[in-house]
Amino acid sequence: MTGQHRLKWGAPAFTLTLIVLALVVACQGTAPPTPDERLSSSPVLEVLQVVTSRGIGGDYVPVDITSQFSPADAFYCAVQVAGAERDTEVVARWYFGDALISEATYITEASGSGYLAFELANQQPWPEGFYRVEVASAGVMLGSVEFQVAK
Repeated sequence: MTGQHRLKWGAPAFTLTLIVLALVVACQGTAPPTPDERLSSSPVLEVLQVVTSRGIGGDYVPVDITSQFSPADAFYCAVQVAGAERDTEVVARWYFGDALISEATYITEASGSGYLAFELANQQPWPEGFYRVEVASAGVMLGSVEFQVAK
């Protein structure tokens, strides 16, 4: 699923290209839950790893894991999960310092384990400094990772 959003951040306008890559899952042969079942049960999701990288490979595995980026780089956040249920909402919040610069939501399409990934890119160079991405589900932060942009 690919979406593009525009946001203003200070004087320059940045284009946020968000790619929420599908959760790779081992499907289980169960019937999908009814709307009432989805509302009454809390999501089951275990985050095994949250990393930033320079790319995403097959099965959405992070490529070139790093916490150091240049101003022209796109940022990728790979999240390894286990025990995800169908229709689990996973939110990634991107920060520059303490300022929220973007938020993306992904809803799992099947049950299982694997990776999902988020991308944050712009048309202008990123300001140098410290960034972080936080991953949450059902209002609970499940993990975060900090990274830096420097020349």
